[in-house]
Amino acid sequence: MKRRITTLTITVAMVVAALSAGIISWGRAAAALAPRGVALQPSTAPAFNGDAPDPDVILDGSTYYAFTTGTRLGNHIQALIDTSGSPQSGWRSYTGQPFGSTALPVVPSWQQIDTQTSPGVIRWDGKWIMYYDAAMSGHAGDTGFNCLSVATVATLSPTSPVFVDRSTRPLLCQTSLGGAIDPSPFVDPVSGHAFLVWKSNDGGSGQPARIWAQQLSGDGLSLVGAANQLLLQDSHDFPWETTVENPDLINVAGTYFLLFSTGIWDTSSYSETITACAGPVGPCLPPSQILSSYGSVSGPGGGSLFQDGAGNWFIAYAAWASGCTSYSCGGARRLFVAQATLTPAVFPGPFTGIASTPSGNGYWLVNAWGSVSIHGGAQWFGSMAGQPLNAPIEHAVPTPDGKGYWLVASDGGIFAFGDAGFYGSMGSHPLNAPVVDMTPTADGKGYWLVGADGGVFAFGDAVFHGSMGGVHLNKPVVGISSDTATGGYWEVATDGGVFAFGAPFYGSTGALALNQPVNGMAVAPDSRGYWFVASDGGVFAFGDAVFHGSMGGASLNAPVVGMAADRSTGGYWLAGSDGGVFAFAAPFYGSH
Repeated sequence: MKRRITTLTITVAMVVAALSAGIISWGRAAAALAPRGVALQPSTAPAFNGDAPDPDVILDGSTYYAFTTGTRLGNHIQALIDTSGSPQSGWRSYTGQPFGSTALPVVPSWQQIDTQTSPGVIRWDGKWIMYYDAAMSGHAGDTGFNCLSVATVATLSPTSPVFVDRSTRPLLCQTSLGGAIDPSPFVDPVSGHAFLVWKSNDGGSGQPARIWAQQLSGDGLSLVGAANQLLLQDSHDFPWETTVENPDLINVAGTYFLLFSTGIWDTSSYSETITACAGPVGPCLPPSQILSSYGSVSGPGGGSLFQDGAGNWFIAYAAWASGCTSYSCGGARRLFVAQATLTPAVFPGPFTGIASTPSGNGYWLVNAWGSVSIHGGAQWFGSMAGQPLNAPIEHAVPTPDGKGYWLVASDGGIFAFGDAGFYGSMGSHPLNAPVVDMTPTADGKGYWLVGADGGVFAFGDAVFHGSMGGVHLNKPVVGISSDTATGGYWEVATDGGVFAFGAPFYGSTGALALNQPVNGMAVAPDSRGYWFVASDGGVFAFGDAVFHGSMGGASLNAPVVGMAADRSTGGYWLAGSDGGVFAFAAPFYGSH
């Protein structure tokens, strides 16, 4: 049964209240609610009654431009213009004829002709840049060989919005993941950097589809750093995700919205879905489907968000007429433009770590958005809550005297609060693998960061003793802890393997079969032992670290994401991604 969605307004306060009351939890239940306030006003009347797949709409001066996948009206990449003053009517070919309205008349030799799709356009570095995808020469589209490409033009003209692609090779292919398609650019108003989001798997692979984000170079013609996965297709928790594609990222008053399409493009199941993210490279909340088939409009998708001259938001999308969702029956993916209301707000989770005070009289919980909650005698020194992040926060790490703390993000960014000193970071530097943890020196005047590949970065008075960077690992590194007695440090991998650098080796679970991966460690108060914790709450003790119990084998509402030692009792606390805390031989000061 087709249903008409006219409005959807869910506030964060409603979500928070439901979480606090235990009505919903992470997973499918949480996805039933929009992560942010969203309201759409779709119409059954198309803004353009011709074929306009995968539209990307921009405003330049008083002219709206819609760049779409190629059609008979405009080959390769189609360009439509609207000079009526309203993006909801007045669309036409820029030639004034039913042909020739192309934004890309000539394609590079490395591309297969007539496979160009899904354009995304921005103004960047003093020029207009269009990103799109195409199959490599000699291959049909959607067979695993689609790649991203880039074209430019100095200025746009309503009489000839034509781009030139001078590339001799693709911008990105990801052939091992089934190809790369659907590029969409985004300029982050906070960092001032430009980013590109796209989908891997053009349909030619049996792998799940993924949505990625990566920073663009200063001229916008190449990618820098590493790609970050924003979303993985999950048709189990979200049944409408038979695929995820056509991403579009925007920022509304500090909230990052990621719009994307789900379902199959030539069926009535195609739809628009939205989520909110901590920053341009995530993490992102569980998604919510916000627009599906309604009335005589079938399979709305391939959408993009844009603003008019007054700052009002709109969503442009393509949709079939009900009863014909194929070109074989004479159908067309007509252009629709609907008003959109997007309400910014801050979401409370997921939690990523726990840190204890040196005296053991309390602890801090931190979430991916950089929000810090205090418990017991822990003091609040500040947070990144409400501030856009380039990457999710991984951990909070207290200073040795407990009068401050650092927050570390997966891009290696460091945020210092209280008496915590800033001694440098890996933020904005290319990484071979994301940063997963940090640990301070004994005097708090330096720290080490560790990446998932075991690479270590030393700052301040932290001495580099070696790392696993460049060495083959059975499993990725997930944590690092410092030995205050020797000035060395330990790395721990998800299989419980331990790598000691300038510190004694007390044992590991590297050769054992674990029920769940290790995802955190804590050091005994005298630094002569350590504990590991797994995502099922299982605890493993080594050296003189005493085992006081665990959540292994117990039913958990959410996975355990970290642990902290209580220096006053020799016990420890475990923290779940839902903010739940479990105390073992340590006082319980509450949970979120």
